Formats: sequence, C-alpha cells, structure tokens
Amino acid sequence: MINSAIDKFTLIKDSIPLVQAIEYYGLHPIKRGRYHWIKCPFHNDKNPSLAIYEESFYCFGCGAHGDVIDFVARYFNLEPLEAVYRLAEDFNVPLPEERRLTKEEKKKIQQRIRQKQEEDKLYNDFLKAVDETYDYLCELNHLYTKIKQAISEPKDMELSEFVEACHEQDLINYWLDLLLEGNIQDKLFVVEEVKQWKLSKKL
Repeated sequence: MINSAIDKFTLIKDSIPLVQAIEYYGLHPIKRGRYHWIKCPFHNDKNPSLAIYEESFYCFGCGAHGDVIDFVARYFNLEPLEAVYRLAEDFNVPLPEERRLTKEEKKKIQQRIRQKQEEDKLYNDFLKAVDETYDYLCELNHLYTKIKQAISEPKDMELSEFVEACHEQDLINYWLDLLLEGNIQDKLFVVEEVKQWKLSKKL
C-alpha cells in the first residue's frame, strides 16, 4: 500500500505540469524571464510574488512552496492524497491503484472546494469594498483640500465649511492610513465606519 501511494504521487507529479494545473484552476501565470509568476493566492499579494518553476513553486512574499500536489492541496484545503485524486480526476490520469473515490470521499472533497470558493468570494468582495472605500475617501479628501485652498481671508476660516473641511479631512486621512497600513480588522473597521458615516450624512 505504501509503494502504491508513492507511485500515485510520483505519477501525478510526472504527468501534470505545475503551470498547466495552476491555469486550469483559474489563475493566470505571467511569463517573466525563465519563469512564470502569479499573485500568490495564499496571502494578500499586491504584485506577483509567487514564482512557478518547472516542477515547483515558491512565494517570495509568504514562503509558500512545494510541487503541484502541494499547491492543489493548499489551494483547495485538501489532504495531499485527496489532492492526488482531485488532480487525477481533473486531468484524466489513471492511477496505479484500481480503487476509485467513494461517494463519501468525493463529497468531502467537493465540500472543501465549495468552502474554498465561498472563502475566495468573501475575500474578493472584501478587497473590492476596500478599493471602493479608498477611492471614495481620496475623492472626498481632494474636495476638502480644494475647499480649504479657496479660503483666502483669515475671517473666512471661521466659516462652517472651512471648519468642517479641517475636521473631516483629519478623519479621512486617519481612515486612509488604516486602509493602506492596517491589518484586515482595521480595513473592515474603516469600510463599516465609512458606510455608516455616509448614511449619517446622506452622501
């Protein structure tokens, strides 16, 4: 049984090019020099930092590494042997062992895949909300800057528009700093705060 398991792992790694598997699962490697690169799916990667070599990958951002089986196992939250069966099924690679996945095993793998897809959707929705909030705050910050620049007389500095611009701009800059430098909890906080703030001002 041990030799059979080893044979399965070796067969999958020899049969399925890593870059082909990554493309199959919806990612888009970019050829740069001798290697392909993608934004690492295992951390919040702003620029492609995961290098795809002929038989292995390595992320220079978070340190994730391994072969095609490791990638699929980590990407879909599977055990290594489950990843082997998933790859064999997706790429029609006959395995040396005749045993096929049971219904329960297939169900378990599908549940993990659905969970991964749901997590990806939630995370992508979160990133979209952060980007939209950041763009909105930048536009508002620019508007308040123009209001402050339009004030030329010292007496005008007591106008409610100027006072509001100063106060709101301090808050906006604080939020922008959190969106740029904060952790996920900070960014979630800003997205929700800005949402409530817009409602209170009916913007």
